[in-house]
Amino acid sequence: MSNDKSIDSPTAEGRRRYPSFTDREVEPPVSYPAGYNTAFEPPVPCTCTPACKSRCAGECGCEACKLMFAEYADMMGWYGPEPFVATEEHLQQYREDLGPSGK
Repeated sequence: MSNDKSIDSPTAEGRRRYPSFTDREVEPPVSYPAGYNTAFEPPVPCTCTPACKSRCAGECGCEACKLMFAEYADMMGWYGPEPFVATEEHLQQYREDLGPSGK
């Protein structure tokens, strides 16, 4: 693990975008701190800043949001035999479908 906490820890904006929660679907329930995309193991910290788009797709370098967008793109069937390159239309659809993050 890196000694650089800016990479290993979520930002204040990341904590706003990914609120804390308790998964009560598992036994015993698991609590997750704010600021992490918990769809992956280990959870990925969000490093967004207030300057990021309201629904970031990782353009700022945030791995948590990049992975969230990649998961959406996969569900939409945008990946195929050729490498997928997101267009403005893809990003617009993603943002319209999911709306602002952390609300």
